[in-house]
Amino acid sequence: MNNISFDEKHAIHELKHFLPAQQALKDFIHHNSLHAFQHMKFYDGIFKASKIFGFQVHLQLPEYRAMYQTGRIREDVLQMVIANKKGKENSNDWKQKLLTKEYDTINLPRIRQLRKYWKDVYHIDLDNKVHPLLFRILCAFLDQGIAINSFPVVNKPFLESIKEMEQNSFVSFFKTKVVRQQFLSGNYSISSLLKTIVGKEEYYEQYLFDQQFSHHGWSGFVSAVEDNPQTLLDRKQITLKELIEFELLLELDTLNNVLGKKWQPLTNNVTISPIAIFADVEKTELAQVIELWQDAFEWSYYDSVLKGILIANTKNEESNEISTQFLSTVGDKTFQAIFCIDEREDSIRRHIEAVDKNAETLGAPGFFGVEFYFLQQGSKFYDKLCPAPVTPKYLIKEYDAKAEKKGELIYTKLTHGILSGFLLSISFGFWAFAKKYNYYLTQK
Repeated sequence: MNNISFDEKHAIHELKHFLPAQQALKDFIHHNSLHAFQHMKFYDGIFKASKIFGFQVHLQLPEYRAMYQTGRIREDVLQMVIANKKGKENSNDWKQKLLTKEYDTINLPRIRQLRKYWKDVYHIDLDNKVHPLLFRILCAFLDQGIAINSFPVVNKPFLESIKEMEQNSFVSFFKTKVVRQQFLSGNYSISSLLKTIVGKEEYYEQYLFDQQFSHHGWSGFVSAVEDNPQTLLDRKQITLKELIEFELLLELDTLNNVLGKKWQPLTNNVTISPIAIFADVEKTELAQVIELWQDAFEWSYYDSVLKGILIANTKNEESNEISTQFLSTVGDKTFQAIFCIDEREDSIRRHIEAVDKNAETLGAPGFFGVEFYFLQQGSKFYDKLCPAPVTPKYLIKEYDAKAEKKGELIYTKLTHGILSGFLLSISFGFWAFAKKYNYYLTQK
């Protein structure tokens, strides 16, 4: 990165690759936050992700040691893992490292090491100054009908919408006239803004990664909407490039407003060399210790589960019940329940079966094996109710629904006004008290 001039398109491409591909939550979502490292071997990938972004990819060393003391990580399994990976002749040495050796476990990620100098040198928290306004604007622009008031400008790209609001409003998102005029004129680019804010070109890409990964959820969502606008019911036109440009403008505006002329580009005060964000990560002894602990933890679990399955199959063969295991009728059981196949539901199922030996729980995909869109009665849009990679073949429509959802007066928009909100709050308060008091009297 040090010897290469800044390439704006390449930097945005890299950001889109490493940012989480966060889709709108209305859809069936399966997202691997480490998708950018899937081409690597497991441990190489997770340790590199941890070093670059600071992700927590494994348990802490004291946690592994505590599980060993309580028996969750078994002695025989740990011995087997160490012998297989480090050789029997080195088993004792590595076991002592796992159990007693002290390590420096503090991880300083490569991301967020550059922008911290705003605090160190100028004592200004740009995130705290910029993010509240930026997030409110993004929420309003990308709103899907939840907000009380809709975004003033519709059917236009993000920056064009902001520009129209700036041109037709008495107030501005910007605090300084210079940056506002620069935005309205369109006389800016990512490179030119970085030159003013950051200074030295070799630091540009590192600064952008620091900036966008300070809110990687929002950045990842914008990137996903740019690539797949159909994931929103009410489609919006926005790009990651627009987000970066607008955020840089807000940062420049904040610096000028707070510091005036008493600031210089960031790298004028930075003595460290640019960090090669994606350079290879050396595999430390601590990483090897964590790898051994994790393997021992997993195999302690696998061994118990496989043994349990073996015992269960043996009992089923003896009692001739294998073929009828899932064909029992309700009459044979206290009750039957179907749950989604999900690790969150699994603990509930196990608890139910432990409490009631005659209960039976079954697992099924959340969309029950039928890929479909669902159109609710009176709804303008339909929802996709199946995994993201699957294209539905069916559309299920709701119609002739007898029950209507009752509206609550307390949720009217009038409660958000200053005078109307005050009056309605008092009225609803007395009404709620009367209802509660009446309920109390009837119970007596």
